[in-house]
Amino acid sequence: MKKNKGAVSILLTMIVLAMITVIGAAGDVCSLAVAKSYAQRMNYMACNSVLAEYNSELFKDYGLMGFEGGKYEIKDLVEKYTSMMSRINADPGEELVIFDVRIRDISVDCSETDLCEKPVFMEQIRELMKLKVVEKGTEKLMDALQGRIDIGKKADEAKSGYEQKQNEEATGEGNDINISERIYDPEDKGQDRVLKSRYIIESLPSNPNKNTDYKEYGNYNLGEELELLKLGEDSSDFLNKFYSYAGAGADKFFLIDYADVYFKNAVKDTSGFKETFFYNEMEYLLKGHMSDSKNLSSVRRDLFLLRTALNLAHIYSDPEKSRVVFEAAAASGAGPYAAALQFVFAAAWAGVEASEDIERLFMGGKVPFIKENKDWKTDVESIFSDTEMISADYEGERGLDYTEYIKLLLITCDKEKLMERIMDLIQINMKGRYDMSFDLRNHITGFRISADYEREAFLPKVMPGIVEDDLMHIEEVFSY
Repeated sequence: MKKNKGAVSILLTMIVLAMITVIGAAGDVCSLAVAKSYAQRMNYMACNSVLAEYNSELFKDYGLMGFEGGKYEIKDLVEKYTSMMSRINADPGEELVIFDVRIRDISVDCSETDLCEKPVFMEQIRELMKLKVVEKGTEKLMDALQGRIDIGKKADEAKSGYEQKQNEEATGEGNDINISERIYDPEDKGQDRVLKSRYIIESLPSNPNKNTDYKEYGNYNLGEELELLKLGEDSSDFLNKFYSYAGAGADKFFLIDYADVYFKNAVKDTSGFKETFFYNEMEYLLKGHMSDSKNLSSVRRDLFLLRTALNLAHIYSDPEKSRVVFEAAAASGAGPYAAALQFVFAAAWAGVEASEDIERLFMGGKVPFIKENKDWKTDVESIFSDTEMISADYEGERGLDYTEYIKLLLITCDKEKLMERIMDLIQINMKGRYDMSFDLRNHITGFRISADYEREAFLPKVMPGIVEDDLMHIEEVFSY
């Protein structure tokens, strides 16, 4: 009987131990599932806490989200935040700690999220401008580009006629013309700002040393025949190039709208802007010179050529103006080279009108891209006399303002170069306002994390060897 009782006791003990083992194993499986969920939550919160440490000045000034640092800074911060969420320091008197999750190994990759990488930068601009409420100027700009105008044929005819005239002048024949000069030069804002620091220039995202040659505004003498012929040819070439380059996808319009929102130009009201190095920032986007005055002068030249070409096209398309030019050329006894002299007179009139257009733009007014008779400002009498300019009645309420003309010219820019110069201005201004060590290349917009979390379960402490420690692998991408 005693032997039977002993056997039953042993059997019951074995059954109890088996049940404890099964229950413990089942509990450990449940504990593992909870631990995995907890590890994922820890990783998610830690990584988003890292992204929350974005450069607040960059976001406040330019709407861009960027974490200043690399993979080592991110790794240290993730480890720091996960340790803060670890349960190992929990007070045993408050709760039963049946597991603890901690990082065993972690690796971070942010090689493809550099804010200076053009696809990354473009994505930030794209998302920002989708959310921003900006003036709907796209349709207005595209309407202005409709109906290509070609004055190249007239320029070629004039050049051919002028070559004939030169041959005649070699024999002593010729006719002199005297056309008064009037080119507007906007009031200087003060001392020119020139970026000279090699340290800053060499750190810029663009390559400033590859800028196009500087061509100053005001090189055309409206009193010289050869100069007027050259003006007509140059404006014709500029207009042809303008139309050939004026192709823009949605991304380029996002960049142009971004530039309009965040950067100054020579005419904008700058009361809502912070201090910047360049006064003429949108002009820098077009030309990329390290001198404020060079950028402005080059843009004025482009606007003068564009307006001259468009005005010249209007003269030839308007019967009354064409008749006036033809009669002026005929009255001069031009003879066989009348086409050349007609073109010279037309170029003079278009140039004077363009000067008035530029003046109005710099005064904050508007000028139609394609003019009608009611938009014409100058009288032909003022070109052939020494009197003051005779202006027709013109209210100037219709058309595009200076900023819209700048945006039109920006459409012709290469998208990659436009992005680089936007980065330049951001970097220059951030250095000047906050930190000379600021560099967009040191900012990332996200990262890929690969982390191994380990769980120390409660059961192995009680029954060593029954359940091993578990390793949990997490791989995720986090970005703004």
